[in-house]
Amino acid sequence: MKRFYEENYGSPALVELWADFIDWKKRRKGEQGFLVKRLKKHQCLKILDASLGDGCDSIYLLKQNFRVISNEIDSLFTKKARLNSQKESVRLKITNYNWLEIDKKFSKNSFDAIILLGNSLTYLFSKKDRLRTLSAFHNILRKGGVLLVDERNYGYILSHKREIKRGKFRYSGKYVYCGSKVHAKPVEIQKNKIVMEYEHQNGKKGFLTLYPFKKGELKALLKETGFKKVTRHSDYKKGYSNKADFYQYEAVK
Repeated sequence: MKRFYEENYGSPALVELWADFIDWKKRRKGEQGFLVKRLKKHQCLKILDASLGDGCDSIYLLKQNFRVISNEIDSLFTKKARLNSQKESVRLKITNYNWLEIDKKFSKNSFDAIILLGNSLTYLFSKKDRLRTLSAFHNILRKGGVLLVDERNYGYILSHKREIKRGKFRYSGKYVYCGSKVHAKPVEIQKNKIVMEYEHQNGKKGFLTLYPFKKGELKALLKETGFKKVTRHSDYKKGYSNKADFYQYEAVK
């Protein structure tokens, strides 16, 4: 996992353009309070942000008076998140644990909730690693705690390969990644690998290589690792829509 991050995730160009790709304010507007509402529904206070990135979600939750520990194994994103936290006048508590071993670093019942957002789970390419990661998260959640994890609309991407290669990539820009200065598109589409290109209007580019979940695959993994109730949302609305940009899964221990 760490080798993949070092080679693909934390490139200087990608870190530099990430805030413009997200657009922090539009991200919060697009979700319409989804994150805080789900956490409060499950009476969550202590949160693990398992993929800190540039700090967008951790900083937001700290400002909403949640207790947050943030995990990030890429040093460039960690540095960026710290700079962002200073600008926002909050203090991050950051760990740099590998997901595969995170239940060896935290004890059982350590967290009320774990968030794994921004399509982060698809950085893992083997089913074994995905199952191990989800099991580790399950182990450190309290009973009744919740894992909030999301995925991009890979079903659409895989089934519209030819159309997308001709330049017709459907993406509303209203959810999760909302910035207008960075354009994202798949430049390579295979059954078990998708390469996304992120191009800033200033000409700089970054790339991510991702594993595309098949329909129902992530929900099945969550069930297999012991989560007793899994609810799917489409662009923050309960239920399934094949027109969604992103799907959010609310998995209760």
